[in-house]
Amino acid sequence: MQKNEKTNPILAQQHVKPQVLVVDDDPDVAFFLTKALEHANYSVSTAYTCAEAIEKVTSTNYDLLLADINLPDAPGTDILKRVKQLNRSTSVILITGAPQLDAAVEAVKDGAFDYLSKPIDINKLHERAAAALFHSQDKKVSVSEDAAQVTNHGFNIVKTLGAGSMGTVLLVEQNNEYFAMKILRDATEGTMSNHKIKRFIREAKILSQINHPNIVKVVDYGIFKETKFPYILMEFLTGHPLFSYIQNVAMPLSERISIIKQVASALVVVHAAGVIHRDVKPANIIITDDKIVKLTDFGIAHMMGSHLTVSREMLGSPAYMAPEAFDIDQIKNERADIFSLGVIAYELLTGRKPFEGETMAEIMHQIQNVPPLEPLSIAPTLPPYLQDILAKMLAKDQEDRFASAEQVVKAFEHECASNLAREGITSRLLRTLLLKKPTWR
Repeated sequence: MQKNEKTNPILAQQHVKPQVLVVDDDPDVAFFLTKALEHANYSVSTAYTCAEAIEKVTSTNYDLLLADINLPDAPGTDILKRVKQLNRSTSVILITGAPQLDAAVEAVKDGAFDYLSKPIDINKLHERAAAALFHSQDKKVSVSEDAAQVTNHGFNIVKTLGAGSMGTVLLVEQNNEYFAMKILRDATEGTMSNHKIKRFIREAKILSQINHPNIVKVVDYGIFKETKFPYILMEFLTGHPLFSYIQNVAMPLSERISIIKQVASALVVVHAAGVIHRDVKPANIIITDDKIVKLTDFGIAHMMGSHLTVSREMLGSPAYMAPEAFDIDQIKNERADIFSLGVIAYELLTGRKPFEGETMAEIMHQIQNVPPLEPLSIAPTLPPYLQDILAKMLAKDQEDRFASAEQVVKAFEHECASNLAREGITSRLLRTLLLKKPTWR
């Protein structure tokens, strides 16, 4: 195994902050809880609706969840149900006013760790949060018991970082260095598992062949001889998924553009290696503590020319999928990734998704048939050239999009370097020569 080039000084001191999600539609309550928990050295994310919270718990394995039981779009207990469906180790504390006290008690019977009544006492908050985290850590030990054999190969398991359809990710330590170890679940369950192992190892090979500052680095990969347990050992990233930054209204436009350019730069290298990522979304983009963007999770990536995939499987996350991605046979080239990046860029620059719906069918219809709102109608101060670049990234016809991620990078670099406060030459060319069909409504 190769040595990691640099030990993370934060992790070397074993200061790994617990990940907490606060869910409350009252901004004042959410702010109070966030600041109180951050003061106690927790890493806190927020959500204001049940739907937003479910999206976050689906993509991130939080240590602790505090949720108002009475949310505007659905009961907070729906989040608890989703956590249980995902088999997360997350401890859930429900927040309630007096009228919902009985419901909170019932929810505890259904699996919530505890409940807090409003107004929330800060000492009680800290006490119950600490108890819930202790409970969460006990559950995480049981989650990772099936991976305990990795300790026989010189690794110490620190905690479970997350779990997905393809595997579990552990924080492991060896010789005072910390890594993320992705392991395949149920690796010995027969024919389908053998197929999964091939895809899993292929992901490792893809990443091991790519060395770029904006792509997560693979340190080692293989299958443990004694147990036939496949693993990928990667650099451990301290930071947060991109969705934690999207609603940060204080983030300067220059930083938002930098994030888009860094992801596009990563895709340039990925596509040059003959790979289509197929799942470019905020949850798979990490912003490190030193503000470096890292593209992660190549679990459903496709090697151009390869036939190794799951037959008829819909790949990706619906809100960020290209029109053609709903039929995998129609993904012909890397332009599907460019569309996904366009959705992310739209969300970063306007604060809202271009395509939304209550069901997957509604989202698919929006993506395939309905033009999104014109960005300038949402963010009037947005420079017009950015809207033109978004239009070409989000063209529904693959042939109308940028032909490569490199063209995306160049478009941003040219226009940003010009510092255009008025419409520039390239913007006019994008509109009159390159955009064959109207993009906005």
